Parts: sequence; C-alpha cells; structure tokens
Amino acid sequence: MKDISLENLMDIIVRSLNQMDAQLTGHGERVAYCMVHLLEKNPQFSDEEICKITWIVLLHDIGNFHDIGISDLVKKEYNTDFSHARYGYLFLKYFSPFAEYAPLVLFHHSSHDRVDASSMSEKLKWVTKCLQIFDTTDLYHIRHPQITKQALLNYLKRLSTIIFSEEAIETIEQLAVQSPDNSLPFSLPPQEEIHEFLLKRLKRMDVTEHEEELLLRTLVNSIDFRSHYTAIHCNIMVHVSDLLARLCGLDEKTCRSVHLGALLHDLGKISIPLRILESNGKLEGADWVVMQAHVNITEHILQGKVSDEVLQIAIRHHETLDGKGYPYGLSSQDLTLPQRIVSVADIVSALSEQRSYKAPFTFEKILSILDEMCANGKICPHVVGILKENREIVYQEIQTASTRAMGIYERIQKEYNELGDAQIE
Repeated sequence: MKDISLENLMDIIVRSLNQMDAQLTGHGERVAYCMVHLLEKNPQFSDEEICKITWIVLLHDIGNFHDIGISDLVKKEYNTDFSHARYGYLFLKYFSPFAEYAPLVLFHHSSHDRVDASSMSEKLKWVTKCLQIFDTTDLYHIRHPQITKQALLNYLKRLSTIIFSEEAIETIEQLAVQSPDNSLPFSLPPQEEIHEFLLKRLKRMDVTEHEEELLLRTLVNSIDFRSHYTAIHCNIMVHVSDLLARLCGLDEKTCRSVHLGALLHDLGKISIPLRILESNGKLEGADWVVMQAHVNITEHILQGKVSDEVLQIAIRHHETLDGKGYPYGLSSQDLTLPQRIVSVADIVSALSEQRSYKAPFTFEKILSILDEMCANGKICPHVVGILKENREIVYQEIQTASTRAMGIYERIQKEYNELGDAQIE
C-alpha cells in the first residue's frame, strides 16, 4: 500500500511551490489546467502522456529559488537566459520519474526559434510553445488583473516576434473566441475547481510507489540544492535515519514513517531566504526567528496530507529532551523513539556537512559532540549508543550518501553552466 495518496502527493507539491512567492500561488495549477484542456483536443496525446506532461507543468517553476519576484519574471519575459528554467529542467531530468518531458521546462522562456532548433520531437516543441504562452498569460494577468481580453492579446502579439510562434498565437486567439470572459483569452474556474479538475485528470494514470518517491525527491532536492552548503543534507539525514531505525529494531511500517518524516522534514525551507541559509555566522534576532519558522511552514504543508506519525517525526527534529528546542518546547516524555532517531540523524548530517561558517567535522568529532549533547540532556542516549555501537556502518552510510548527492549536485552545476554558455553562443 502506498503511504501517500495521489491527492495528498499533489497537495504537498502544490503547497510547497506556493511557498516560493505568495504572488505565484496557484500559478502552476492554472497553467497546467490550460495545458490539459488543450492537449485533450489533440489526438496525438494519450491519457498517460497528458498526465506526465501535467506533472511536469505543475513543477515548471521548481527552479525558481533565487528570490526572483513575479515582476522580474514578467519584465524579462523575452529574455532567453532564465536561470530558473535551466535549474528546473535539471532537477526534473535527474530526479523526476518523467524526465523525458523535462525539456519543456528548459525552453519555456526561450524564443520560438530556439525551441525549433532544439532536439525535441515536433510534438513536444508544440507543447513547449503553448506552455510559453499560457505561462506568460497567467503571469501578466496576475500583475494586471483588470486587463481586458483584447489588451492581453495585443500584449502577446507584441512579444510574438521575439518569443512566441505564430502557431501559438493562433491557438490563443482560437481559445479567446470560445471564451465568454472579457478578462482572459480563456475562461478559468475558481482555484479550488482547477485543483479538483487536475486531481481527477491525474488519477487516470497510476503513480507507482517508486514514482511517488521520485516526485517527492524532486521537490526535496530542489530545496536542498538552493545552496552547495545544504546540497547533501537531506540525503545524509534520510540514509542515517533509515539505518538507525533498522538498528533500533523498529518494525517495517514505523521504519517507513521514519523514512518519510526524514525526507519531508525541511520542506519549509523552500520559503527561507538564501541569505539566511548561507549566513556566515550564528543566526540571531529576526533572522533566527525566520529560520525557526521553517518547521511551522513544513507543518502547514504536511498537515492532513500525511499520517500524524509522519507529521510529528518531520516537525519535531529540532525538539530536545530538556524542553528547550523548537517550535513547541516539547520534552523527553513527548518525544517517541522514531522522533528521537530523526533528531539525531539531523544533527549528524549537519555536523558532517560543510557550512558557510564551518568545515565538515571528522566522524570522531561528531561522536564527541553527540556525547556532549547526551550529557546535557539534549538528545537520546539510547539512539546515540546504537549509533556508536555501529559507528563503522554509520560512517560508511554518511560517506556513501554524501558522495552520491555531491556528485549529482556538481553534475547539475556543470550542466547548468554549459546550458548558459550555449545560450550565449
């Protein structure tokens, strides 16, 4: 049995992406809604293809983590050098289960000439051109909610010589004729109805447990990879959590809860400014308050979408046995063994990583710090004892997870730069 329903999986992804920029709330769903309606009219696309493309379109702004505001997106709509399009493409290429459709994201801000020159199939070139125009239309309408249909069409036509193909403009014009709404070239129902429509559409394709995991990892890695200081964090934490859960003798169901709680524990960092994540020193004052809020944001994203066991594991990783942790100041009697395991794994991961203010600690130093935290009543001596009894296995798990994650991170950075160079040529 899958741990997360399709509905809840979609909600977690949408809620997380909505945290990037309040102005972009619902943007991905609206663009996906328009794409689905268009694809359903084209007999070239099967139900399965439409569902896979829909997932990709929902995630098309997943690379947008460099504090790019909606004003910048629209003002630069005709600029082909969009870093978030390159990053989003690479995240989807390396992590998503539908990587064959990732080029849609790479080119969704490119000129139609560049799309035509790409190696995509003619079908995907057409999808990309339509994605471009739906994306631009929704962004422009967000900034100009009172704009008339004709004024919006005129705006799109002004950009047509730079970015949009005649074919895409004709598609929008045909939709405009069919739409009774004067404010858009196509009619959109309320956001709740759009959400329900997409969910119903996506249910036509079975998402396997493996694909579910990959979709979540795509989201999680897009958050961790915001900075090279955090690129390996979740990967180490999940591996160490999984290992400690097994070594502590937890049953299979609880081990799975530990895995999901660890995987999803930092979703709230999607809305934390990069300058705070990469701070050179100890966070204080308002910045520390902002950083602590990532747990509450994670709770908001996951509330009602995962089991309570998974939720509590995810949001209690900064609680301590002495009651001085956050966000709720819980103490030893409140914290279960799975929650204590993930808390220790989070600390091990943080100490293993290079950060802006420190080099990675040696494993012996990490064990020494864990002993000190146990002595000070912060973390669970039983879990730390199990870790120390199996130190060689734990150390190897850290090295394996770190090497694998950093290898992918460096590959993505290399390809990101190569794609940028190719655009300049």
